[in-house]
Amino acid sequence: MCSSPASEPRTEQAAGPLFVVSMWRSGSSLLYALLNKHPQVGLMYEADLLLLRPVFLNLPGLRDWAHRWEFWNQAFTRHGLNPEDFADPRSIYREAFERVHKEFARQKGATIWGDKSPNYYDRLQEMAETFPDAWFIIVWRDPLETANSILRAAQPDNPYFGRKGSILRALVGSEVFKRQSDWLRWRGRRLLEISYEDLVRDPASTMEQVCRFLNIEYSGDLARLDGADRSAIYGGEHHALVKGNEIVARPRPNIVDSRLAAKIDRYVESWRRNYAGSWPPVHRMEGLNARRASFLEQALDKLYYRAFRAYDTFTASCFSFLPFSLLAAYRRHKYAKLSLPIELSARSEPSPAEKALSEPVAQVSQRGP
Repeated sequence: MCSSPASEPRTEQAAGPLFVVSMWRSGSSLLYALLNKHPQVGLMYEADLLLLRPVFLNLPGLRDWAHRWEFWNQAFTRHGLNPEDFADPRSIYREAFERVHKEFARQKGATIWGDKSPNYYDRLQEMAETFPDAWFIIVWRDPLETANSILRAAQPDNPYFGRKGSILRALVGSEVFKRQSDWLRWRGRRLLEISYEDLVRDPASTMEQVCRFLNIEYSGDLARLDGADRSAIYGGEHHALVKGNEIVARPRPNIVDSRLAAKIDRYVESWRRNYAGSWPPVHRMEGLNARRASFLEQALDKLYYRAFRAYDTFTASCFSFLPFSLLAAYRRHKYAKLSLPIELSARSEPSPAEKALSEPVAQVSQRGP
């Protein structure tokens, strides 16, 4: 599924960013790893500066956006950059985003710059309005397999996917994601939609489609994981497959219980009726003759979803405004059970964030707090 005006291959850095977006645990990391093998593509991995946009309100005494971003998810050190090189307190959001992402691509000699993150799924319209020349690649996955992957990722005491409401965020959020992607299409934005199932089943054909969309040359190397740079990807067992050398097409063992599977079936049945069977593109129904999710079920789920997302927004806002000492105390408390040292950047002079984290704390192997 693709909509994009034809254009000549790029020889200079693109006017707008490329965003690769999926729901959590739905294949965008695999696409990132393959696509970034192309010499003309230099995407950052879940840099997520958009989540800290409130820091650019430039309130007195709170103009340290670069250090807060580094503290938030180590975006600079994960990508071999130094926050000191970008820490202009007068920066506005769009300018800061472009400077950092373009510089990362420039150091690779790439012409296509941007970011890959599932955390943009409900803010596609905001991104398109901020960056009118942006390109978007959307990755869909069977909602049942997404839930299965989230549950598997949460098993080894993963603090991000193990948080309360992870499955509900992904399930209800999927339709939010769909409405946002439809908004892009209806307004003629540069948009390509693929499925994770197609990517793992036939990576060559899918990557050829991606390259045509971006007007870059395809090579067979882009259909293989070996040789891909995964250094910016967070640690953790849940990223073991994307950090391997083979694309695994076989389904993972299913740990979704029958009650959750039935709930997902009900939602998918509702979506297929609402979208005339066109979405979601893939779903393995667990039950036969599934009924639609009731109005009451959806209404209650949406209330919980909004509460969880309000908490997520509140947390990001705290990382935009609170003193580093309080944020470091919060992080120590949250990760107290893991007792691993945090990875700090190799600079002679520590940043304010690193000074706050000078005591042993847990290694941040997840996005955000």
